[in-house]
Amino acid sequence: MDPLRSDDPRQVGPHRLDGRLGAGGMGEVFLGSSPSGRRVAVKVVRAEYAADPGFRKRFAREIEAARKVGGFHTAQVVDADPEAVSPWMATAFVPGPSLRQVVARQGPLAPPAVRELGRGLAEGLAAIHACGLVHRDLKPGNVIMAPDGPRIIDFGIARASDATALTSTGAVVGTFSFMSPEQVRADATGPASDVFALGCVLAYAALGRGPFDAPTIPAIVHKIIGSPPNVAGLTDPPLRDLIVRCLEKEPARRPSVQEILTGLPTEPSRRVPRRAFLLGGAAVAATTAVAVPAVLLWPSDVPAERNVPKTPIGVPTGLVLPSSEVALFDVAFSPDGRSLWGAGFSSILRWDLATAQVTSREMKDTDQTYRRPMVFSPDAGTLATGGADGAVHLWDVASGRIRKTFTGARGVQALTFGPDGRSLAVSGGNGPGHVQIWDTVTGKTVRMKADYYANALAFSSDGRTLAGGRSYSGRFTLWNVSDGGGTEVSPLNATEVPCLAFSPDGEVVAASTGGYYGYELRNADDGRLKTSIRDLKGEVQALAFSPDGGTLVTADKKNIRLWHVPTGRNTATLPGDADEEQSVTFSPDGQSFATTSGAGTTHLWTFAPA
Repeated sequence: MDPLRSDDPRQVGPHRLDGRLGAGGMGEVFLGSSPSGRRVAVKVVRAEYAADPGFRKRFAREIEAARKVGGFHTAQVVDADPEAVSPWMATAFVPGPSLRQVVARQGPLAPPAVRELGRGLAEGLAAIHACGLVHRDLKPGNVIMAPDGPRIIDFGIARASDATALTSTGAVVGTFSFMSPEQVRADATGPASDVFALGCVLAYAALGRGPFDAPTIPAIVHKIIGSPPNVAGLTDPPLRDLIVRCLEKEPARRPSVQEILTGLPTEPSRRVPRRAFLLGGAAVAATTAVAVPAVLLWPSDVPAERNVPKTPIGVPTGLVLPSSEVALFDVAFSPDGRSLWGAGFSSILRWDLATAQVTSREMKDTDQTYRRPMVFSPDAGTLATGGADGAVHLWDVASGRIRKTFTGARGVQALTFGPDGRSLAVSGGNGPGHVQIWDTVTGKTVRMKADYYANALAFSSDGRTLAGGRSYSGRFTLWNVSDGGGTEVSPLNATEVPCLAFSPDGEVVAASTGGYYGYELRNADDGRLKTSIRDLKGEVQALAFSPDGGTLVTADKKNIRLWHVPTGRNTATLPGDADEEQSVTFSPDGQSFATTSGAGTTHLWTFAPA
């Protein structure tokens, strides 16, 4: 649980709010206390959705569906007001992580634990179907692994089992990787559709991946409709056979939930310990796994349509990479994730991540020893550096030689490449407007409307917006790259902005806030504040988003911290380097990240396999 923020309500209906449990795109979930002192989870709809009559109708339907089922199988509704200014629902608090979180942290569950999970979910679906409902969005994020058994949550798109369409418009509703073929086609769905989703969930629990996973939504849909499920690695034959039956393309060929219960008998010799059920047989970190309630009543906090691997929530393992370099000032992964590149005063290093062996290339062609700032291109094939000669040099990473020089700025303060790899933003002197974008292919430049030097620069993922932090000022600017016009943003009580980063979807910009040792997340279009984190005991000198946008890493002179972006929760704290020069970068698949500093130590941090 995280503490309430200054703008959070302190009471919703008759329920006192005590802390934050989670958040998603449509609202927030708080831990509260009922008038009698019972712990409740209070789900509050965001204002923009509260103004939508259609959303209010769906929210009221969710409340009605959850009340119909009730009992052991769901988080029981104890109070609700869908007509309030901010609609809300209070349910009994169910402690425990989601199945998605358990698998991400601990790996796939052992076969006995998968069978017990299947029995619990089949029993829950039987109760749902007995009420004349179809859940339609059963997925790992909607299964809470409570100490006394799994709970199925989130009835936001539940519908009567005799409904003839998914929505009034026939739109596809649900999470693609766990949809049935009929749901993908927007045909009528019945209880058999939930059985198909159950097969997907059990395969995910046993394998750590879905049976129809693919890089894109069209590819997922193609597999669901026309390809057999990928269950390679399922070593328990009865369990594999039952899951495959659940994943039949034709609804009539799938087993009923009662047949599933019969096909997953309890082992007579021994009962699976509850600890093993929660952790998939891994006898480690039990208290960590069950103590984080996280997203109890909300859809997955990372948009499914991003189609990138999810970065696990947990504590990564660190490896110090061998290096002969005294100080490194930027690091970058190769596009395939197999190599890591580092740049220092006079050398470019490359680590083979399969062997951790390092090779070094001397930077030639100039007599300089001070080359700052420096930044790798997105493909790690080019290194841009400033320096004492007042020019910007582009280095060929493979050979260590200069391939092009730009003399249109003096006293370079900051550099950053655009996502296309050819646009380079430069903050430096020479004439009016101290921030400009250099097209490294044509040589043309576009000046941003700025009367200051920027000490930090960052491009949005689409290259249309450039953010620049003012030197010696607690402000930053969001420029429109096409015409150089900008919107100035003033973080709360900041004295400077040492570093900036955009989320992968380009909707959020993260800004370090010098002076009160923290960072802020703001809307990238208008600078409106979303999250403010303070008092980290050290000034954030580098930050980076994971490729899925769900994790933010910050680095200061004392600590490297991992943050859950939707909730602002600190999920891990790692030892940092006592140096003001810091750099952080994620691997393309989001399963590891690298940190380095002027102190000369480079770490590779790797999450446990999901």
